[in-house]
Amino acid sequence: MSEVELYPDLITYMVMIKGFCNVGRLDDACGLFKFMEENGCVPNVVVYSALLDGFCRFGDMERALTLLKEMEKEGGDCGPNVVTYTTVIQCLCNKHRSVEALLVLDQMEARGCLPNRVTVSTLITGLVKEDQVEQAYKLVDRVVESGSVTKTDCYSTFVVSLERVGRPEEAEKVLRTMLNSGVKPNSLVCTIMLKKCCLEGRMVDAYCLFGELEKLECLSSIESDTYSILLLGLCQQRHLVEAAELARVMLSKGIKLKAPYVDIISEVLVKSGDKELVKQLTRN
Repeated sequence: MSEVELYPDLITYMVMIKGFCNVGRLDDACGLFKFMEENGCVPNVVVYSALLDGFCRFGDMERALTLLKEMEKEGGDCGPNVVTYTTVIQCLCNKHRSVEALLVLDQMEARGCLPNRVTVSTLITGLVKEDQVEQAYKLVDRVVESGSVTKTDCYSTFVVSLERVGRPEEAEKVLRTMLNSGVKPNSLVCTIMLKKCCLEGRMVDAYCLFGELEKLECLSSIESDTYSILLLGLCQQRHLVEAAELARVMLSKGIKLKAPYVDIISEVLVKSGDKELVKQLTRN
């Protein structure tokens, strides 16, 4: 381009660097980045982030961490932002280096850059997967105190992560802490924990949990089949008073019975004398 006195601008360099990174040509991307600086085109945070993302995507964490330090040193328009830090944290957690990722969080906060929901969710999930549950507790307390991420987001991620790694008792403990503190779990937590109780045959526990979640107004967006699964379990175990109450809640919310459960639930409720309730519940 220089032979005809045409010189690439910042956007051109950024597109080229990103293109090299997308196909794993990291050395070419680094070479172009250096050429860019030598020719008086000053990179900004977008260009740095494109290169950093390439390092992370192809697993070159050492170069990613070195570049992050360079960005911190440069500051100004080149200084890392929450997206930059989160990219590095995600990559470290994916490589089972979540404790090291906490150090990046320290760097981030020291520069006045607060983590967002994705940053914290990534760290909690990574720590729990690596059996660093105590560290996860400390992280939640730390983030909640700073106010950068809501209690609902922090604790909900914690519950789901514990459940997914096979620590159900710990998950229920965290959920209980939430409910006792008046913190609303998100819809995913509500769905997972209610269905878990049902699958384990703990229908009374599931019904009691349902009542607590209902009081906190957490159930507006849970999976609709959760109601049918809970109602089916209550009917099968002959908790008919609770089943009738749940059926009325479903009617008040306009939630219909799911097809696979209609016959069994209808039969039990009819035998208990609630023919009118069944008629309303199964009405199209």
